[in-house]
Amino acid sequence: MALPTKSFRDPEFRYRRAVETDIRKTFARVRRELAEQARTAQEQPHAVVTLPLPQRGAKG
Repeated sequence: MALPTKSFRDPEFRYRRAVETDIRKTFARVRRELAEQARTAQEQPHAVVTLPLPQRGAKG
């Protein structure tokens, strides 16, 4: 889940009325950002972490 990147208390935050927004442009921008993140994730090698499991006591 993505959280807002700026708080409304941030001095750079600018409120926009709904009539001043273009939802198509917003979705297009988000799609581009997600595609870039996916490309970056594919380029970076994934680290594999293997953790040893604790030994169980022998029951007899």
